[in-house]
Amino acid sequence: MNFKRRHAAIGAMLAAMAAGLAACANQAAEQPDAAAGTSAAQLQRLADLEARAQRLNDINDIKRLQRTYGYHLDEGQWDDVADLFAANATIEIGDDGVYRGRDRIRAYYRLLGNGRNGLAPGQLNEHLQVMPVITLHADGQHAQGTWRAIILSGQLGKDAWWGEGPYENQYVKENGVWKISSLHWFQTLWVPYEGGWAKNPDTNGARFVGNRLTADSPPTLPHKTWPGAFTPPFHFRGKYPGLTPLARTATSAPATATKQRQQLARLVAAAQHLADQDEIENLQRIYGFYLDKGLWGEAVALLDEDAELEIQGRGIFRGRQHILAYLRAVGPEGLQAGRLYDQMQLQPVTHVAASGQTAQARWHVFSQLAKHGEFHEWATAVQENEYRKDAEGRWKIRRLHVYPTMVTPYEQGWGKVSLPASRFEPALRPDAASAGPASTYDHAFVTPFHYSHPVRNATSSADGRAARSIPAGALDLAERQIAMAEDRASIENIQTAYGYYLATLLWDDLTGLFADDGTIEIALRGVYVGRAAVRRNLNLYGQAGLDDGVLHNHMQFQQVIHVAPDGRTANLRSRALSMMGNFERNATWMGGTYENEFVKIDGRWLFHRDHQINTYFTPYETGWKDLAQRPAPGVTESNPPDRPPSYPFDMYPKNFLPPFHYVNPATGKPYTAPARN
Repeated sequence: MNFKRRHAAIGAMLAAMAAGLAACANQAAEQPDAAAGTSAAQLQRLADLEARAQRLNDINDIKRLQRTYGYHLDEGQWDDVADLFAANATIEIGDDGVYRGRDRIRAYYRLLGNGRNGLAPGQLNEHLQVMPVITLHADGQHAQGTWRAIILSGQLGKDAWWGEGPYENQYVKENGVWKISSLHWFQTLWVPYEGGWAKNPDTNGARFVGNRLTADSPPTLPHKTWPGAFTPPFHFRGKYPGLTPLARTATSAPATATKQRQQLARLVAAAQHLADQDEIENLQRIYGFYLDKGLWGEAVALLDEDAELEIQGRGIFRGRQHILAYLRAVGPEGLQAGRLYDQMQLQPVTHVAASGQTAQARWHVFSQLAKHGEFHEWATAVQENEYRKDAEGRWKIRRLHVYPTMVTPYEQGWGKVSLPASRFEPALRPDAASAGPASTYDHAFVTPFHYSHPVRNATSSADGRAARSIPAGALDLAERQIAMAEDRASIENIQTAYGYYLATLLWDDLTGLFADDGTIEIALRGVYVGRAAVRRNLNLYGQAGLDDGVLHNHMQFQQVIHVAPDGRTANLRSRALSMMGNFERNATWMGGTYENEFVKIDGRWLFHRDHQINTYFTPYETGWKDLAQRPAPGVTESNPPDRPPSYPFDMYPKNFLPPFHYVNPATGKPYTAPARN
């Protein structure tokens, strides 16, 4: 199917789905659903759906918990970090050993901050929490989670550091509240910004507190750090990483018809809440992908007509048209050769209001910015955003509040220079000044949280949330919404597990994520068809297993997932960022985009098409400003593909837009590039 026809088909599909959901939601008759009777089968269906919705709520709560851990770590809020743990929890960071109990954990983190609560002016402590694979245990009270930390650390005027490594954590639900019961971070590298991982071995031996606070027990799994190679004990390895069907839930009839009706109302509201959260997170990620390529009109279409863009320390731009003018002042609309404007949207903590009409979310932004021949920069920010559902039931962005944390020239890094703004920042006058001081790290600034501490001030995720009416067909709709939320959670886990296997060269494990007729296409190497060919393709990147002195870290995040109405196929757009290299020889950054397809076989999601399109390959010492044009890796004659590349593309400093599998969620139309003269 060509891309125009695919876009049209997806647009029609989404329009039909939206119409169906709106029709169900707008039926005002408060009649009981046909499935809400008193038969044993009907009661069992209701109980099973409640259990499935609860599992998804638990997974979302765990993600919010770990992401909040990262946000408090960013700010040096050590007591807030410690209070996310269970009373008898353990931590193990690098090779510092094991610390047991919340009091010891609190002492550890305070010492990590050198006795200071909060960061000093000029201190940067970004700990981005990305790539979750969450596995909930059958008892619903325990879970495991794999995460990756991307760390930008340092002190202005002194030093700057890259840090990176995976977590293997455990969680416990106590009195309905999820807490961290065991946090174990395996350090991959901790190296100075100057020279990166090509010229520097790991500089701290994975020791942060060391002998300043004696551990309660030695490290449980001592591991090599850079340039040593280490494969973490991924909790999902050898298992299906997606969600599997739950066991049948024990049930009994509610005491009265009223109680049964209340049970149904709670389920209907919970299912809608899950659908809303997924839609909002897709929306923000799509916004980020539009910004990357200068698709200002597409991005602004996702905003409310009366939306606001506030850049802390810069000002407030009001209304869709003025925000569009701001973006157009950044640079020309559309793809521009020599412009890199990647705006990675990461680490969401999303809360939908009980009314289901508004929502708030906190996001991390990690940016790579360049104008070829002129400048190149790193930037980070925190966003505290607001969302609103329109009259047609579509979510729109109501308010973008961007708190820039760090902007620095690529050449110097954040240990040497803090810029007040990117050199892309236009001179366009805002409608009003922003309240409060600038938020960049050369000041001591804490980005306000829209939510309370999730453990100390815990409230039920269902507080105040219930359907005001139960339209006909509501239970069928709720079941479809829950099934789609399960599908999206499974696909996110599978794509993320792929990233961990790719980073550690676990080729057989990675191949096991593909359907028998699945395909893989990386760069311009061509299409490899079938599991055996997928496995053969992976040999292009090295033999299985990590070797000392080799870094192959391939990160996956910002997933936009759409499941087909029949629940059998799905599409995913994801961002790729890779730290690669060979010790004392070279270091490379790679950025790119995945446009993948998945298929459900015997209830399990598998890769049907894995397609990665590179944005750039750049040597660490070069960056983007003076990067020479080069082609993406092509066909290897000694290991040829089954089919030629699907389509050609150019890498930066030229520019290419990987086709979107989705239409603009606000307009329902595919993006069409303007005709070139």
